[in-house]
Amino acid sequence: MTLENLGWRESHARFYKTLDPSLQPVRIVRRDKHHYTVFDGEEYRPGMVLGKLLHSSDASDLPAVGDWVAAAKMEDEFIIHTVIPRVTAFERKVVGNITAQQVIAANIDVAFIVCGLDNDFNLRRIERYLVQVEASGAKPVVVLNKADVHPDVSGAIDKVRKLSEGIGVVAMSAEADENVDVLRDFLGVGDTAVFIGSSGVGKSTIVNRLLDDNRFVTGAVREDDSRGRHTTSFRELVVLPGGGVVIDTPGLRELQLWTDEESLHSVFSDIEEFARDCRFRDCSHSGEPDCGVAAAIEDGLLTLDRKASYDKLRREIAYLNRRQDEVAAQQAKKREKDFGKMVKDMKRNNPKYK
Repeated sequence: MTLENLGWRESHARFYKTLDPSLQPVRIVRRDKHHYTVFDGEEYRPGMVLGKLLHSSDASDLPAVGDWVAAAKMEDEFIIHTVIPRVTAFERKVVGNITAQQVIAANIDVAFIVCGLDNDFNLRRIERYLVQVEASGAKPVVVLNKADVHPDVSGAIDKVRKLSEGIGVVAMSAEADENVDVLRDFLGVGDTAVFIGSSGVGKSTIVNRLLDDNRFVTGAVREDDSRGRHTTSFRELVVLPGGGVVIDTPGLRELQLWTDEESLHSVFSDIEEFARDCRFRDCSHSGEPDCGVAAAIEDGLLTLDRKASYDKLRREIAYLNRRQDEVAAQQAKKREKDFGKMVKDMKRNNPKYK
């Protein structure tokens, strides 16, 4: 297999030319903490991160599944020296109170947002995923799985299509192997797709169908809420027969945003358009007179639920951006303090300053 068929892009090649020519480009196909599996187009081998890279990088700068890296080929493994800059990446804020990003999948062309047409079907959750996919740079495709259990599939498709202009929507049943091959139409040779969504929605089953192989373990879901256990416990990149690369991921219990308002405005372009009719440029759409958004709600052009979703996501992004600024300021202060300490130590140990 050529590197191009594996997802190698011109931007990767340009950066690679600046590196030590003895290093070889390989792609991360699996990560287990600091242990990796890499693929060079011919064989899979273990990969280990060079100590210097491991200890000098933030967690988000370390290799993630889908990354291209420059590595030295040893007898039975690759030693990873450098992460080649990502073209795209699907990320989220890490779970908890820490303000830091987590890379779910790197260098992706398509993001399949998988939802079950059972109790998992939630338009507000889909909007959240769409905002983060917009920030990633990948093309969003909403996959409505378990279409065989829903009484109004066409209605569900219409509701999803109205969420954001130009998104792809596919209804299918992975369990019954119905319409799964339609997903191949979104993947060209060398394209990479990531499957994301909650546990129990059928991501691994879909990938197994595309592979025509039961590679990934699948599990049952609870009938009361259609939630499943994490049968996939790690992220893994696999090559599809006939072309294309896919990344299967564990179910996301929560997706905290890691983005700015630009991606929010893109997904909620209808609200941004209504806001052009507001009397005041700084209108918050929360009771001001002559508000274009309020008028759209009154005229039935915008639902209260969608407006509430927009407000919630906007508040979350605003808080995230404030925290990012605070963390950046703290880091700058620490660097300044560390530099001052280094200068003092140099003077203390240099006879010239005694």
